[in-house]
Amino acid sequence: MRKTILLLFIILNSLNLMYAQKQFENKQYEFKIQEPNNWIEASNKELIKNLEKFDVTEENLTKLISDNKGSILLTSFYKYNPKTHTGIIPTIQVNVRTKGNIDFTQFKNSMTESTKSFKTYFEDFEFIKNVTEIEISGIKSICFIGKFTMKTQDGQELKVRSRTYAIPYKNYFFQVNFTDGPLDEDCTAEFDGLVKTIKVGSKN
Repeated sequence: MRKTILLLFIILNSLNLMYAQKQFENKQYEFKIQEPNNWIEASNKELIKNLEKFDVTEENLTKLISDNKGSILLTSFYKYNPKTHTGIIPTIQVNVRTKGNIDFTQFKNSMTESTKSFKTYFEDFEFIKNVTEIEISGIKSICFIGKFTMKTQDGQELKVRSRTYAIPYKNYFFQVNFTDGPLDEDCTAEFDGLVKTIKVGSKN
């Protein structure tokens, strides 16, 4: 009996190790998300390294975003190696962007207005889900989902789906983009699970 319990403990412990996933964290901007299992990370290592030496104040963090044309890529994940894979590559990107001192209604209106530019870049862009309010990590945020055709350099046309989450925090906001295919490479279940792991703020 004792050997059976010991064996069961070893098996369960091994399973925990197999299925445990790492977490991406940026302490300066106070953002966390679970990393997708077995995806390739391309984090902004130079920026993160410099942030560790930075005098972290809200003013300095906001200025850093402004100095980088209003947006900083914190990290990104690719399901496949972009250098070797052809076709759709499901991708996750986490950006921190300038928000300014505006309330949620103004923020939502600003994001809604900015979505109109998609038609400029993708003629067949259409919303699957219009700009909608959603709560993430206890923060009132917004979400929208669209689909469009993207042409590659070799002329290949790819059907792409993109879901965007915008999470306002202090004088900036996090924009998290999940990209996959509506037909091929459908990552809906995985993306839904990852959104639930997002934590914003030092208390989370």
